[in-house]
Amino acid sequence: MPPLDLVALEGDQRELYDRYATGQRVAANVGFRLVAEDGQLLGPPAAWMLSPPVGIGLERAGFALRFALALPDRWREIVILMVAAHEDSAFERFAHRQGARAAGVTDAEIGQIQAGTFTPAGAVEAVLVQATTSLLRRAGLNAKEWSAAESALGHRAIFEVVTLVGWYRLMALQLRVFRLEPPTADAIHSET
Repeated sequence: MPPLDLVALEGDQRELYDRYATGQRVAANVGFRLVAEDGQLLGPPAAWMLSPPVGIGLERAGFALRFALALPDRWREIVILMVAAHEDSAFERFAHRQGARAAGVTDAEIGQIQAGTFTPAGAVEAVLVQATTSLLRRAGLNAKEWSAAESALGHRAIFEVVTLVGWYRLMALQLRVFRLEPPTADAIHSET
């Protein structure tokens, strides 16, 4: 992606950029930011600048998935890291390792998720992990998995998990096609 001319941004481009450079996305308690020190956008939003009206819609959906879910932050980050591992998405691993740590996922657990050997913390989290695994492998839940998820998680949580899996698969695709990598290779290695 060519670098943005930050001075020349206007209209929808400026609005999209400002959504990442201000407000809740840059609060002190967020696990990671999508604006680099030099002001350039990182990750999927860098590609979204190619079509700012679509990018604004995607930002709104991404904001809801980051800040408005009923799922506990820990579970959200576990699901995202599972997708990142399944899709081999370096940027999502980089960004969401930071988010996972902020949500209380330990470095050992992050390593287990990446290796496919994660041990859930309790029976309900085990249902979450099984549902996510099935969504990633088969793009669905069989009757037994649905029943377990419905009983342990409820309909809203199932909806949110399905949406997270679909969203982060889309993000992985965009990151791959537009060759959007983490800020540096060293940053990934220092995260493990």
